[in-house]
Amino acid sequence: MHTRLVGLFTKFLDDQIRAIEDTKVKIKKRKGVIGFMRIFPSFSLALETMLASAGDLEIRETVNQAYARINKAMFESLKVIARENPSAQTAGADPEDKEALNYQILLIENMNHYTEEVNTHSNSVLEDWKQNATQEMEEHMSLYLGAVIRRPLGKLLDFLESTESLMLSRQPGEPATKISGMPSHSKTTFKKVLAGYDSKEIRKGIDMLKKRVEKHFGDADDPGLSRGLVAKVIQNCEKYYEKVEDRILTISRDVYDGEVNAEWTRADVSSAFRR
Repeated sequence: MHTRLVGLFTKFLDDQIRAIEDTKVKIKKRKGVIGFMRIFPSFSLALETMLASAGDLEIRETVNQAYARINKAMFESLKVIARENPSAQTAGADPEDKEALNYQILLIENMNHYTEEVNTHSNSVLEDWKQNATQEMEEHMSLYLGAVIRRPLGKLLDFLESTESLMLSRQPGEPATKISGMPSHSKTTFKKVLAGYDSKEIRKGIDMLKKRVEKHFGDADDPGLSRGLVAKVIQNCEKYYEKVEDRILTISRDVYDGEVNAEWTRADVSSAFRR
């Protein structure tokens, strides 16, 4: 009887993994949380509830191995989307590449669902996969932010990135202030770039950014999770803006002797994100 039941469980598991691998997702249309990612938290909860008193029984290890197989299949199936759409892996290269952006949105939504909904019950295998989901989400959040914030801050980011590249590539002992002698990176040029981003322009850009985030993440199937994710993404957007301010201060100090200042403050950013 035991051998027969183990065989039935193995067959059940094989069927589930085959169904996961056969799941098709059209990347051109955002689908929110994919079916198998939505089902898994309930599936693992049902198993963990039944195994509450399993202790060191063989079934405990059998289920742990099943978790490992199922999660590997789920995470790899999500990655298949990227392999089928090469441009989806380069979000940030072209901020208006909708296919790439949709891929990042899909990964963020699914990994967020996993981290929020899976109750590990202190199970080491589930905890490892939850950590994997957190890392995946952070990676794709970074790519997403790099793409969407390029729209409101594009010219400024281009200037900061080129200046930082010059700072890294200079010869040992060569002062960073030498960069300001280049016409493309003169003090006047930097001032002109910053002048295009006064507090009014920053507020306008943030308002548009918030609407875009709402459009991307505000229509998920679970309203509660959706609202939480929108808030999470917007919070990360604000942190990105704060890092941009830090980068401006560093470049101003090291390249321009602190004589060039941003036209906006951190308070302007904070106020705009809370409007």
